[in-house]
Amino acid sequence: MRRGFSIVAGILLLAASGWGASTVDVAAYDIQVRLDPATHRLRGTEVIRWNNTASVATGELWWHLYLNAFASNRTTFMREMGGSRRKLRGGSVEDPHWGWTRITSLTLDDGTDLLPTLSFQRPDDGNPDDYTVAVTRLPRPVPPGGAVIVHVAFEAQLPRVIARTGWAGDFHLMGQWFPKLGVFEDAGVRGRATAGWNCHQFHASSEFYADFASWDVTVEVPEGWVVGATGVLTADEKVEEGTSRSRRVTFHADRVHDFAWTAAPSTLMTVVEAEFDPGRDVPKPWLEQAAKLLERSAAELELPPVHLRLLIPRSQVALAERMLRSARFGMAWYGLWYGPYPYPQLTIVSPPVTATEAGGMEYPTFITTGASRWMLWPPASWAPLIEMVTIHEFGHQYFYGLIATNEFEQAWMDEGFNSFAEASCSTAVMKAHLAPDLKAYDPWVGDRMSSLGRQIPIKVDRFAWAYRTRRDYSYASYPRTAVLLKTLQGLAGPGPFARAMRAYAEKWRFHHPGPEDFFATFNEATGKDWSWFFRQAFESDATVDFGVISVRQHEKKAFKGFRWEGGAWKEAMPALKAEKEASEDPPGAETATPAPGPTPACDEAGTARETTATTWQIAVNLGRRGSFRGPVQVELVWDGGKTERRTWDAQQRWIIWRMDGPERLDRVVVDPDGIWAVESRREDNYWSRKDDAGAVARRMWWLKELLQASGMMVFPWS
Repeated sequence: MRRGFSIVAGILLLAASGWGASTVDVAAYDIQVRLDPATHRLRGTEVIRWNNTASVATGELWWHLYLNAFASNRTTFMREMGGSRRKLRGGSVEDPHWGWTRITSLTLDDGTDLLPTLSFQRPDDGNPDDYTVAVTRLPRPVPPGGAVIVHVAFEAQLPRVIARTGWAGDFHLMGQWFPKLGVFEDAGVRGRATAGWNCHQFHASSEFYADFASWDVTVEVPEGWVVGATGVLTADEKVEEGTSRSRRVTFHADRVHDFAWTAAPSTLMTVVEAEFDPGRDVPKPWLEQAAKLLERSAAELELPPVHLRLLIPRSQVALAERMLRSARFGMAWYGLWYGPYPYPQLTIVSPPVTATEAGGMEYPTFITTGASRWMLWPPASWAPLIEMVTIHEFGHQYFYGLIATNEFEQAWMDEGFNSFAEASCSTAVMKAHLAPDLKAYDPWVGDRMSSLGRQIPIKVDRFAWAYRTRRDYSYASYPRTAVLLKTLQGLAGPGPFARAMRAYAEKWRFHHPGPEDFFATFNEATGKDWSWFFRQAFESDATVDFGVISVRQHEKKAFKGFRWEGGAWKEAMPALKAEKEASEDPPGAETATPAPGPTPACDEAGTARETTATTWQIAVNLGRRGSFRGPVQVELVWDGGKTERRTWDAQQRWIIWRMDGPERLDRVVVDPDGIWAVESRREDNYWSRKDDAGAVARRMWWLKELLQASGMMVFPWS
């Protein structure tokens, strides 16, 4: 499509995408809402049809009222932020500008008033000052397969922009802005023992969880304002009421579990229309690599075209192409590895610099990125900040959007999986030089370095608000999970890993998988049981740390003393006489030439066996300082250059490999290919006979340990 994407074209594209044939929607929302930009207030109505897809009846409806997280300084969100009206990503706001949601009317289709039955619930912490979750009682239960229609009227006060929602001047981003139903989970869903509502409070360290639904949302804003939203535009009209003129636009979406929108004057924001053209925008090497590893044809990996709609401040227009290019990178990469993006449109919003707190957020078919004008010039323009944020937020269309895990309870299955995919995509972009204006960088370096300085091991799989600190939540949910998946990719192999991840993405699209669903799908797809890895990686705080404890080697001395030979004890001849007799070969004798390289001389238990062709006796002592057990490769390099690879299962804390050979060991490297990406402390993975970088690193490691133990110093690179 070109600029001026028409309503008719949008409807045609909608029909062609097959949205109307959705069978996964649990609810249908019809919302009418009006924005008052002077007061930053919303007034709206909803008609919600909810279908009970569980196997048991329910006599309740549970509601998310998430703008109430900003209603006072004592809400659960504010308490977890430290009790002050701070921005989620740092800084503070002098004027509180509280936000809230109030249901003013709640009736069934037959007129039954449910509002008197409404009560606030605090299922997570019992905080009496938190009003983000409510429940209403129904006059009669909704049976399995039954449905209920609810009419809601509400008012919402937007806060000054915080936690990906609110206003800044005339810019408005509406996230979690309307009363939304929780999820009624059946027994067996994500491991539940019994059916029940899943509806958590709004926490500082969590995001969202809701059912797939269809949406028809009409928003009214002042005339001359631009609007972007989840779904596609289906109606656009001018409204005149006396001297007042406004714009009323309607958006439609199917098979998504949330709805967000933005509005601002056209003098502040402009709209750039573009396309994702798979024939142009899917790099050929990416397609060839995906076809090879996934064992699928190019035709099977074909992607559909998608309309891109970018809302951007006029001051940032020169950066629009970088944002669109990044979205195309993400759409191509995720589409090849995790399946096609199934919606006809993606809306991208770059908030103005006064609303940076609204940037870097995901909603279905609607993401926010971020930029500043200083990114137009070097050296800032060399940094891939726009690319990282845009690709990451687009990636949430898969991990959070299509594969709708519960972000309250398993944030790592969303943020961590997406961080892995984002880093993989960014690496592919840089490797193929697809963004020549950016300077080379390795996204995996940052993910691996994030563990530096950590003193307490951390368990990944826990409720988002149950971590010791918000920093622990971020580390576990984002980079740690990413490097754990990177490690799994190395252990399983690129092909099996890729096919298993594709199988998971396809099987659980439009569902709510939990950890066991991922584990089972991965095991089935690879034909191996990876439980040993999953239990340690995600369900424990096991740490990875392999290393070389010591290497000892010396020349084998000549035998002295007695030995049993020919049925009698004999004393070995003196060394000088033995050497003389050994040098005098009888006539016609052939001289044996020692084979190059080492001659291993140890049995399965590591016990030495005497051989006559060896010169050096060697003992390699390996240790597992971490608690994570798993196979690790060890590379042995000899003086003559010959290399040998062995695998240590690392089930015990240590092992000694004893061997005899004609050459000394020159180097020992544990995990030479960096398969265990989650291991951040690798100084002791290297041993060198020479006083090279490996030996220096080992000595520095011991020095650091000594100084830390004495309390004298803590190295920043610990």
